[in-house]
Amino acid sequence: MNKYSARHLVIPAAALVGILATGCGTVSATPTSSSTNSSTGANMTNGTSASSSGNSTGTAAPMSGMKGELLIGAAASSPMKMQGNGNFYIEHASSGKLSTIALSKGANAFRAAIDGNKAYVPTKQGKTYVINLQSGKVTSSFSSPKGARIANTAKADHLLLITGNSSITAYSLPSLKQKWQLKTGGQALSIAGQTAYLSGQMATKTQIVDLKSGKITGSIPVGHIEDSVYDKQQHTLWLANWNNGQMTIVNTKTNKVEGSVTKKEGGGFNMKNMMKSSGGFMQLAAGPAGKRVYAASFSGNIMVYNAAKNTFAKDIRVGKMSMLSGLAINPSGTVAYTTVENKMETVAVSLKTGKIKHTYPNLMSNRWFVIH
Repeated sequence: MNKYSARHLVIPAAALVGILATGCGTVSATPTSSSTNSSTGANMTNGTSASSSGNSTGTAAPMSGMKGELLIGAAASSPMKMQGNGNFYIEHASSGKLSTIALSKGANAFRAAIDGNKAYVPTKQGKTYVINLQSGKVTSSFSSPKGARIANTAKADHLLLITGNSSITAYSLPSLKQKWQLKTGGQALSIAGQTAYLSGQMATKTQIVDLKSGKITGSIPVGHIEDSVYDKQQHTLWLANWNNGQMTIVNTKTNKVEGSVTKKEGGGFNMKNMMKSSGGFMQLAAGPAGKRVYAASFSGNIMVYNAAKNTFAKDIRVGKMSMLSGLAINPSGTVAYTTVENKMETVAVSLKTGKIKHTYPNLMSNRWFVIH
């Protein structure tokens, strides 16, 4: 969804060794807050913010078990006003050092994409920022469709894909020359090789897109999807319906549904009154070994699925009265990073014990990445 948090993704620190070495000032250990929303068009997360321009870094006590991990995400404005400074965050998980790269006013970012040492951050205002992850600076920007805030990279076809409610636009990498545009959009896009799967919260089916031609080649009768994730180990696509709590599993070799699991806590999200929602799927993440798929839920649980058997395994409760959104699993599959929307923070959770290892105050994103 496009609530106010960004997505988490994990990236190897070796690739970003110089990220805090240049161009960064210093702020206090507890950053101030700014807000963002999810894929639906409302940003629910508040991210730690710097001033309207420039970068900042913060520090905290070191944490064990997360050495070298970088938590990367973009954030935007409050869900109601839909304006304010967009920010891009690079959080050093073990040391607590934070680099905040401020985007322009009204940027309203949601899901970034990573390609080598570059990050691509599309914004609601119709501008995509290119950020050098080593210097921690914006190196350039280019015009992209207004309202499109979801970025993906397709490595097989060397493409950057920017998705919005009414279009998908493909740009060649590294030239950023537009290759094709499809006048069909959505709020969730997953890539499996040379195929993209486009889903939406209001759409009744998931479209299958050939990335070479930019043409729709078929569809899967599964809709009302908040997020999706491709499990490359199992060759399966997981589609999360935040209305009824159904998780559908698709075999990407045949594009046929091979199973589904319905859990009440996965559904019940209310876009008209988000913070009163009883549950609802948010970001999904696949474990690195192909054994688990995870879902952040507004119920306060990290929902764990057995990816080999296509069954529900267990819940991991994250604190008390928590509403979760952004989610990323570290490369070793031992830690989950998740945004707690109603507490305006992100936490690191041990997947072995279920206990919170560390809290990052005022740091929020609906779409996180973790690299190591």
